[in-house]
Amino acid sequence: MIKSRFLKIFLSMIVISMVIAACGGGEPKVVEDSAVMPEETEVVEVVESVEKAEPVTIRALIRPDEGENVAVYAKKFEEETGIKVQVDFVGWAEIHDKIVTTLATGGSGYDIVFNPSSNAIEFMSTDTFEPIDDLIPDSEREQWLAAVVDLYTYDGHMLAMPWYSGGAHFAYNADYLQAAGVDPASIETWDDMLETCAAIKAAEAADFCFSPSSKYPGNFNYNWGTMTASFGGNFFDEEGNPIFQTDGSALKAFELLKTGIDEGYFDPAGIALDDYETLIEFGAGTTAFLLDSTWSVTQSTKNPDLSGVTAAADIMLVPGGNGVRSGSYLYAGGLGLMKSSEHKEEAKQFLVYLTSEEAQKHHAIEGANMPTRVALFTDTDIPAAWKGFATLAEQLTLGKFAPQFTWFEEWRLSAATATQDVIAGAKTPQEAVDWLVEETYRLNSQ
Repeated sequence: MIKSRFLKIFLSMIVISMVIAACGGGEPKVVEDSAVMPEETEVVEVVESVEKAEPVTIRALIRPDEGENVAVYAKKFEEETGIKVQVDFVGWAEIHDKIVTTLATGGSGYDIVFNPSSNAIEFMSTDTFEPIDDLIPDSEREQWLAAVVDLYTYDGHMLAMPWYSGGAHFAYNADYLQAAGVDPASIETWDDMLETCAAIKAAEAADFCFSPSSKYPGNFNYNWGTMTASFGGNFFDEEGNPIFQTDGSALKAFELLKTGIDEGYFDPAGIALDDYETLIEFGAGTTAFLLDSTWSVTQSTKNPDLSGVTAAADIMLVPGGNGVRSGSYLYAGGLGLMKSSEHKEEAKQFLVYLTSEEAQKHHAIEGANMPTRVALFTDTDIPAAWKGFATLAEQLTLGKFAPQFTWFEEWRLSAATATQDVIAGAKTPQEAVDWLVEETYRLNSQ
């Protein structure tokens, strides 16, 4: 009993000494009179509180976790550093509004928040992200895709760590083209595409040639938006004024959609389908072509759980027009550090960890997302895991990022309405263009 009491007193003296030293009180004084010591129960509580100090936990708000990339590397990060990572995954249909609410409330307790390329300026202009220029110093910039680093640089500071890249791509069912007597290498323009669709319809090779996903504003990349880009068109000038009505590219893209619907080549159900649902449709053998994301077209060639045509599915460049071989809209994902974070250094460690070459390689192979580190585009393991990787990579060199204006998300909603109206026959292609011009001036003047 005496030994036990002596041990508790000794431990309490150590704890008190540590506290005094931490408070800058100089050399700790040893209290020799045990009569002034705290009660035994209080000593035990002090000692136990030191022993049970909680590890740091950083919180992140991120979109769906393809290939469980975040889950895998959050676990490895905790094992190596002792820092816990709590992640809230939010679906694509809700992620924009969730981030808007999070930023409006100063971060809602999150340390790291996802920043999709389509909303980069909208989110970075809120002054809620911490500059992280130190994570990619000038001496290392050449190791990263310049376009993505530039995308996430605002007012001279990098505000999001480049996590992955991708874009709109074109997949086809080789069996259906063979049945229609078409060589996929012969399809270079949208006129070639329409001729192929006519051959597929005549041969009854597939129910439809193609299904434009038009359910959400974000599907802009997989319908009229990329079609316009593939004709060489642009939507706005540097001040955000509409120019898509001037060169005819936007009109031709709407006319292409109308012709495809009127001739029975394109599935009109695309008006209510998102990019995942058109992947399922292609994988079920309903359509001969798929205009979709890097992830989706890759799944169509390799994932039997989502695609029953993996053996026949392959990749080609998006058709072009107006003398342009091909074009598409690109996307990227960045991870920003909140100014309100109470664990900035730990969060920075995780940002570097999740965007390392090892983690990005995993994201590419398991999650079918293109990297942002230049060296990985020549890595031999990634193309070995992806059918058509060289074509996918080439498509990225022919694409461009969506315009960057704070009102672009609302404009995409208007563009989705115009696209749906053309597919449904509620507007002519010219009426859709004219209406969108008015919408653009309205949004740009707010």
